[in-house]
Amino acid sequence: MGERTGPEYDTEISASVSADELTFHEVPEIRSRVWGKPEHEGTSGSERTGLPQDNVRTGVVHKDIRVDYRLASRLRAPEEENSPEDDAEEE
Repeated sequence: MGERTGPEYDTEISASVSADELTFHEVPEIRSRVWGKPEHEGTSGSERTGLPQDNVRTGVVHKDIRVDYRLASRLRAPEEENSPEDDAEEE
């Protein structure tokens, strides 16, 4: 993603949750979106311990769970036909 020398992403949000015991009374609807202007690139993902990787079921008791979640995004400068430096060279 270009020749950046700074951090890989402009914005990162991470969260962790753990519990000795967890029971879902409803199957959760999970969704995350990353957007930005002018342009952006983003990613998100989670690592689960003690929970199924696919879908959880109602009424099942899960023990010693942990979920680590990360969402990251960065802005991309829009591509310009002529930069101000190019204009100065042409004069």
